[in-house]
Amino acid sequence: MMMISMLEGEINLQAVVIANVLGFGLMLIVMLNKRYRRKIITLDDKLYNWMCYLCMVLCLVEIATFWVDGKGFSGARQLNVGGNALLYLLSALFAYLWCFYLDYKCFSDLHRLRRWYGLAAIPAVGVLLVCVANLFVPIMFWVGEDNQFYRTNWVVVCYLVTFGYLAAGALLVFWHRRKENKYLFMPVMTFIIPVYLGCLAQLLCYGIATIWVSVALGLTVLYINLQKEQVYLDPLTALYNRNYLMHYLQALSQRRRKGGRILGLLLDVNDFKQINDTYGHLCGDEVLQQMARILQLALEVPGAVIRYGGDEFVVIWEESPQESGQQLQEKIHRYLAVCNASGKSPCPISVSIGMGEFDLENVDAFFHDMDKRMYSQKQDYYQKLGRDRRRARDATIQRKGEGEHHEIQPQITH
Repeated sequence: MMMISMLEGEINLQAVVIANVLGFGLMLIVMLNKRYRRKIITLDDKLYNWMCYLCMVLCLVEIATFWVDGKGFSGARQLNVGGNALLYLLSALFAYLWCFYLDYKCFSDLHRLRRWYGLAAIPAVGVLLVCVANLFVPIMFWVGEDNQFYRTNWVVVCYLVTFGYLAAGALLVFWHRRKENKYLFMPVMTFIIPVYLGCLAQLLCYGIATIWVSVALGLTVLYINLQKEQVYLDPLTALYNRNYLMHYLQALSQRRRKGGRILGLLLDVNDFKQINDTYGHLCGDEVLQQMARILQLALEVPGAVIRYGGDEFVVIWEESPQESGQQLQEKIHRYLAVCNASGKSPCPISVSIGMGEFDLENVDAFFHDMDKRMYSQKQDYYQKLGRDRRRARDATIQRKGEGEHHEIQPQITH
């Protein structure tokens, strides 16, 4: 079998140790911080933790493989072969977990994960088989009798699998962001670019260790940004909260089209206090969650749906021919009617809506206009509700009176 070894350089063991110890330390700090901050562990927390633990293990394994390279003690060659096989295998596993993690962050759908990620694991399983085979037959790398490590051109396959998973995860997030009009607080490019550069540097220049310190840095930046998610997202509805509203408005005003209008809707659930008092607060929570889903479904252009506070929601978007203010309001009322008719909501839902146009120079007027128009619509709702209740009461009194008349009439004729 012909071996084509890639050009190897001198190992700078001191630099390798420093880089990987730094990576290990970053992950240790993150894990200690998470341990004291989170009490309830969700699946995405577990996946993130597994990636951090894997990164720590890989930092140690990489130090060991570089240290043992060229050593002449008994069993050193076996350790070199086994350590490098483990390193390539765990690298592919880490990238697979990264893709798995991003999918769950986007969709939170276990059924989807079970359906697709068995197939998605095929490349990782392929790397596993090659790594096991490499213990007996040199495929991706080989270790000479002098215990020196050499890579073959086939090692590129492992890098391609790893890069492929990382790229697939990034594309998934960008596609989901565009499709769902929802931004995840996940700096995908901030994570991907250092990892790609670190992998490329180590692939081309054997003897340096840049991969796992880059991964540790990316995971640390990711953790910092996930804390923003806790600040900016409402835990009940998974919508943006009021903290994010002004940040989003300012960003949107800077990138809007020339002459474009930024519109906003302020929505208030009618009779929400009565819903809580009549059906209970759990039912009230379900109403808010259903309302969040309806607003996200109705907004079909880039924008933001925000839980403003209590039973109030704000929708922000740049007006387009596909989505005017009137069109969006009509869709919301139409989707509410469908929801009420289908029985998906625990009780009938209706909303009052006020619309305004955003002006960065006069933010207060924007919210004042929406609030004023929303309360005008709510006043009309309660007036109509009052008339309907009076009609219902009058009809009840009339039916009761007719019933009493029929009961008395036989006694008179008798």
